[in-house]
Amino acid sequence: MGANMNVNGKVDLNTFVDQAAGLAKALDAGTALVYNNSGKTVAFYCYNGGDFVMAIPYSKPSIAQGYSGTIAAGGSVFKVFADNKGDAEFLVKPNHAYVYGGPGKIEQV
Repeated sequence: MGANMNVNGKVDLNTFVDQAAGLAKALDAGTALVYNNSGKTVAFYCYNGGDFVMAIPYSKPSIAQGYSGTIAAGGSVFKVFADNKGDAEFLVKPNHAYVYGGPGKIEQV
């Protein structure tokens, strides 16, 4: 796949890990790359890092198990809630890549 890898789609986890960090640096500002390895489709509710009210998400993409996709918000970090649940909150940095394995299981690659 090389540099032509589609960052939004089905991809093998090992391929994602091998190529994601380089691809994430080329993403638009305010976006990060996530691979969903949780076993189910997840809606990622993304909020700006300084948003303390969190009434309206900046974005809320759904990513199926075994697929990667981009998530977006503003700031030097942004808050993400998997399926909009407080126990599944994590922080991400723009232009980085992550593997989501379920609540409390997020790993930067």
